[in-house]
Amino acid sequence: MRHLILSISALAVLGACSGGDNKAIVKSCTAEGEAVETCTCIADAMEAKLDPDLFKRTAQAIGREKRDVESFVTSLPTEEQLQFASVVNDMFTCKLAPPKE
Repeated sequence: MRHLILSISALAVLGACSGGDNKAIVKSCTAEGEAVETCTCIADAMEAKLDPDLFKRTAQAIGREKRDVESFVTSLPTEEQLQFASVVNDMFTCKLAPPKE
C-alpha cells in the first residue's frame, strides 16, 4: 500500500511539472501577441508529439529562458528537429494570427 501511495504521489508531481512546461510555452506565445487559445493549441500539440525530455527542454528554452524558437530548434540534433517537423501541421491548424506589418 505504501508503494502505491508513493507511486501516485510521484505521478502527481510529474503531472504538475508537465503542466508547468505547457503553461510556460503558452505564456511565452501569448507574450508574442497570439491568442491564449492558439497558444494552448500549439503547446498541446508540442506536448503530444515531442519526446517528453525534448518538450521539457523546449519549455525551458522558449518559455523560461525566452530563447528564439527558430534558433533553439536549429541548434538541436537532426532527429530532434524532425520531431518538431512532425508538429508543424498541427500548429498550422491552431489558427495563428497574421504577421504584424
